[in-house]
Formats: sequence, structure tokens, C-alpha cells
Amino acid sequence: MMMLMANSLDAEPAEENTASTDWLRNLAESGTSEGQIILLDQAIQGYVEAQYALAILFRGSLGVPVDMNQARRWYQAAAAQGHVAALASLRYLASEDDGAALYALGMLNRDGLGVSRDLAKARQAFLWAGETGHIEALFAAADMLSNGSGGATDIDAAHATYAQVVSLCQSALKIGGEGDNSDIIATDIRTAAQYWIGNLYLHGGGELERNAVAASRWFANAANSGLGPAQYELGRLYLQGRGVPLDREQALVWLEDAAAQGAEGAAEEIARIKN
Repeated sequence: MMMLMANSLDAEPAEENTASTDWLRNLAESGTSEGQIILLDQAIQGYVEAQYALAILFRGSLGVPVDMNQARRWYQAAAAQGHVAALASLRYLASEDDGAALYALGMLNRDGLGVSRDLAKARQAFLWAGETGHIEALFAAADMLSNGSGGATDIDAAHATYAQVVSLCQSALKIGGEGDNSDIIATDIRTAAQYWIGNLYLHGGGELERNAVAASRWFANAANSGLGPAQYELGRLYLQGRGVPLDREQALVWLEDAAAQGAEGAAEEIARIKN
């Protein structure tokens, strides 16, 4: 299957080094923190060769510990700008059954970034990534199954995939069993999946690092669909200024919505705000 995956995604293992990339790598590998800071600054500003050089460094070049999450991030950023070698590197990682690389390729193909937009390839990449347990890829695949993007609509398969997201999130958070869902009356399984992904980003796990900004976005999606526990968590984030601006008024709005649905803890938070 990996060979099929590699061929379907046009995997190319070779790294391409340009003179500018070599200069940036030499700068970062010079042993000075200044060199690495300059490289990171250039990458953040969107300089594609800096993004590619940074990805190579995080693959384990001199003086920099291996960090594949960062490597994939910068390969994807460079590939989105049409960097051929960065795209080839992602494809190679994907051919090695790297779920996060497959997910990145799915995103590039879905949004037409650095490659021609191809929804069928995006859907397949998400499905393959999902086979490795990649939670966000499973969610993206479920969305495409649900709305018929890149292939036939399959509502049953979409619902089963959203349910798999919920299960994987709960396992990563070491939460399981029907009782744990008793206070989540979701309008649909997709909303429940958004809520659990938000929890995963809030607490960390399932190969997702803690990220309050990402957590707030997933909670907001579920909260806007009317899910009380998501409204409660989003309200708390506004109250704490985590992942969103500190905003007691906005916090109160979400907490009151959550309390109206009987979300546990919402009434107590409201009382603390008003006292």
C-alpha cells in the first residue's frame, strides 16, 4: 500500500539545495543563536528558502534536535508557495506512512496551495492519513464524505468517521465510556467531534501539542452549533484570555448560553463573574 501511496502522490525523496538555501543552512548551523534566529525570522516573514532550510534543520541537521512536527510545518509552508523540493519531501514522508505529511498534502491539494487544486487527491490523502490515526485528517475526510467533495457523498461513512474522531480523542485524553457523553447533547456527531478536538488541543494528546488558539477555534465551531459544553469551555477561555483576547463580557455571553442548556459549572462561573 505504501508504494501505491507513493506513486499516487508522486513521491520524490531527493532534497533540492539551492545556493540561497545552502547559505541559510550554513548560517543556522554556524553554532550561533543569532544565525538560527535570523533563519526563523526569515521563515516567519514568508521567505520560502528560509522555510525550506528550517525544515531541513529540524529533520536533524547539525546542532538542531530532530523535531518532525516543525519539519513538516515548514515543508508545508514552503510547498504552499510552490517550492518543488519541499513538496517532494512531504511526498516522501507520506510514502513512509507519515500521517501528518499525508494530512499536509491533503490540505495543499484541497486548497490548491502550491499545487493544482485536486479534491479527489485531497480526499484520498485525508483517508490514508486517517488510517494512521491522524485525528484532524479523519475530520477533514468526514467533511468531504459528507458533502461529496472529491468523490461520492456517503453520509453513513461520514458519521462513522466523525464517531471515530470522538473515540480517538477520548482515548488520547484517557476518557471513555458512554457515561462521559451524558452531558453532550450534540446537534450532530460532527459537532461532538469538534468539541473533542478542542479538548485535545486544550489538554494535549493524540500527537497534538497544547494550543489554546486552536482549541478556541474548535470550541467556537461547536459552540456556534449550540453545544453547551463547548460554549462553557469557550466562555472559560475568554475569561482567562487563553487562545482568545481576555473579554469578560464575551465570556459571560457564552457561559450564559451554556448555563441555559444546563452545562455543568456554567452557573458557578457566572456567579463568580458577577460577584
